[in-house]
Amino acid sequence: MRAPTNLAQRLYILYSVFFLFTSFSFAQNPVDTTNAFNSINPSTTLDGKFQLYFDGVDDYVEDESLLSGWPEVTLMGWIKIDPTGTGNQILFGQDNFYFRIGGNRRLSIRANNTSLILNVVLPPNQWVHIGATYSDTSNSLKLYVNGEEVSQTTIDGALVTDTTPFSIGRKYEGPDHWHFKGRMDEVRLFNQALTTDEIQKIVYQEIENNGNIRGSEIPRDIYNLSWSNLIKYYRFDNYRGLVTDNFTTPDIDALTGATLHNMTLAQIEPQSAPLPFITQSSGNLPTSLTNSIAGINGNDAVTYDWSIVRIRHNDVTFNNRQKHLGLFINETDSNSNPIEYHITDNSELNVSWYLKLDGFIDLEGESQLVQGDDSILDATSIGKIECDQQGTADTFTYNYWSSPVKIQNSTSNSFRIRDVMRDGSDPDNPVAINFSSSGYNGAATTPIKIADYWIWKYANYASGTYSAWQHLRRTGTILPGEGFTMKGPGTGEIGQRQNYVFEGLPNNGDIDLILATDSDYLVGNPYPSAIDADQFIKDNGPELGYDNRPLVGSEPLISGTLYFWEHWGGGSHMLQDYQGGYSTYNLSGAVKAAYKSSLNPTNAPDGFLTKRPGRYIPVGQGFFVTGNDSGVINFNNRQRVFKRENSASVFMRNSVNTASENNQESEDQTMEEDLRMKFRIGFKSVNTIRRQLLLTIDENTTPNVDWAYDGEINENQIDDMYWLINDDAYIIQASNEAEISTVYPLGVKTDTDGINTIMIEALEHVPDDLNVYLHDIDLDLYHDLRASNYDIFLNAGQYHNRFEITFGTPEQILGIEDQTSNSIAVLYSHHLEKIVVINPNQVDLKSMTLFNMLGQSVYSIDKLEHRNYSEYNIHNLSAGTYIVRLQTATDAAISKKIIMN
Repeated sequence: MRAPTNLAQRLYILYSVFFLFTSFSFAQNPVDTTNAFNSINPSTTLDGKFQLYFDGVDDYVEDESLLSGWPEVTLMGWIKIDPTGTGNQILFGQDNFYFRIGGNRRLSIRANNTSLILNVVLPPNQWVHIGATYSDTSNSLKLYVNGEEVSQTTIDGALVTDTTPFSIGRKYEGPDHWHFKGRMDEVRLFNQALTTDEIQKIVYQEIENNGNIRGSEIPRDIYNLSWSNLIKYYRFDNYRGLVTDNFTTPDIDALTGATLHNMTLAQIEPQSAPLPFITQSSGNLPTSLTNSIAGINGNDAVTYDWSIVRIRHNDVTFNNRQKHLGLFINETDSNSNPIEYHITDNSELNVSWYLKLDGFIDLEGESQLVQGDDSILDATSIGKIECDQQGTADTFTYNYWSSPVKIQNSTSNSFRIRDVMRDGSDPDNPVAINFSSSGYNGAATTPIKIADYWIWKYANYASGTYSAWQHLRRTGTILPGEGFTMKGPGTGEIGQRQNYVFEGLPNNGDIDLILATDSDYLVGNPYPSAIDADQFIKDNGPELGYDNRPLVGSEPLISGTLYFWEHWGGGSHMLQDYQGGYSTYNLSGAVKAAYKSSLNPTNAPDGFLTKRPGRYIPVGQGFFVTGNDSGVINFNNRQRVFKRENSASVFMRNSVNTASENNQESEDQTMEEDLRMKFRIGFKSVNTIRRQLLLTIDENTTPNVDWAYDGEINENQIDDMYWLINDDAYIIQASNEAEISTVYPLGVKTDTDGINTIMIEALEHVPDDLNVYLHDIDLDLYHDLRASNYDIFLNAGQYHNRFEITFGTPEQILGIEDQTSNSIAVLYSHHLEKIVVINPNQVDLKSMTLFNMLGQSVYSIDKLEHRNYSEYNIHNLSAGTYIVRLQTATDAAISKKIIMN
């Protein structure tokens, strides 16, 4: 044996010897300790946490024959390979089903005459969990390493008849038995093929009998996995003489059972496998979990998403995605210092099954805590998290908020805003906000001052009832999932950010709020992670059938459209001065709020004041829902995702949204590209109100109203444009038709006489050869919006039967006569001050009439020249846009737009 090479190795050996002796529980005839490391006598009794070392020469453990004829089996255990071992080595099993390591340290499982070989060299001196399942039902043999399926093959039939004993550390038959050299622990044998999920739930922890199998670390049952299916469980923790206990039996095995052969007490060592991973120091998480002497590789804890981790040291950090089956954050370290676990660099902390939080998790920047659908936060947790979010810094401007946390160590579910929200001007040192009850203005003090007058909520009251807003101030209570309003402290302009820190026990699991029919509720993302708006909408919608369509008679709870407030101007606390609107999201997509383009700063891009919400709702974001039926609004962990703020996840804070530099996404999310055709039709009014409408072509919809695809308008701007569906106004419309004959009516209202513009703001996945026309019914004019915007003078009023959007080529829309239209050009010559008609095919034209943009006839000629080229004097007309209508001899009408300067 090579002498220890450093102090750490020597200390570990001394610790092992001490642990071995102090862990013995001797029988009435105590072990002769002078010979303790040379033999195990029949009177030896050991109870503790141990593992077995095999010398690769002649020692092994042997039990009864078990696996003969089994149709299903799962076999697993921990191994730590001694680098001095050579040749083929058998780990455990019977001749019809066993694990083997080749001379090149490649792992294989052999079942009957079929072998699966892992083409990766296993590391020496490092704990590795191996497992395999065999199923005649699914005709599969699968191989697992550290809980991950690494290979599989097809098999047929049950395991063959085999009377050889179940052996650990050697093969029963053969000239040299292929003895194993290394360490083993936690060998388990099941009489069924476990699922991958079941395997992963028990890899990094010991298990116990609770009827179902239950974790020793995570106190939860693995449902549908009965203890009766566990046939042998060798923990190597209990010994009576030469027999090591099978933990499945009620009593510790003594005279018969798994028997040690040619082994000494020195080979019964203190347990060191990662059951679970436990920090050894402060610092980077994988490094702090690594224990090279014990054979624990801390990187495994962040490589395998089902690891179980216990943080026992202060100031542990990690700066990348990590996912754990279970996570324990202790309250204090061994020196009674409070434990802080820091998630840095805008990273994801994902806990899929169990979180015990007694310490402090700092979610720095845009870092987020995600818990899966079946993940619980232990009810006895006394710890907290901190997470950041930014609102507008402006004194007069609202944000709609929600809290991702509630009060720690409280039996109440409700909380006050001042209990959970901190001044995060210095994110590393958040302090209590000065919530002031006097006056209406915040102040850029230290800490910041917030005027609590502007903290309100709107909880399940009739839609559009302004008086129903409930005044919270700093003393009013709020429930998880409810939203609230708050104005900024005046630390900057409307486009600048003020950082806040939410501090408390993280919300998790189902969060329910009561909603009545035709009522509005200001709700919000209640979790310290983003949520999927699509999933939230569906979870609060109708019951769906196999074709993903609502079942007849199943009513959706909410309208299916979410509304996000954008307060983009005003500079005053006076209601009549507020300038803002609601951006809108549903299953068709999103549109930004209406806004006043004249308020844009000089050289700012159009849309500086407003942003389009994304599919993923950020931490702390509040929004409105409307009741379609009465029932319970449900937030749940299925909706939670990790998503940094970018174009798909936008916090509505009244400033330019900057996409994150690091675009890391949750590996649990399959990001599907939206390839549906989308038409974004824009409107700019005489008062510079900008409105965008969305038309989405989706095969799941119709031209009529479709739940969660058509979004109604919910505000009143001085000027506006909207889709008309059954005479009701919508901001978002979906349909399965974009055909030549399809028509989508528009409504327009204006408060002031003047020029208004209708345009295409964007086309997504729309074929280049699909034209988009605005049909001005009064002027009988089809205007190609792809070619140019449509400017029209409108008197103040409402127009519900004048404009519509349609598609196709001019020939298809206008008929055969339009081929004639395409061959005729009409223009105004500024040099000649004449209208010029170019008619190369010499189409017979009867008359020409000019209309202004009010639709009034201002000039007409009853007889036109039958020539290729002709000019016509026009007198006493002011500069502007006109429509020229040519009437042919066949009574076809040809309309052209000209601009006279």
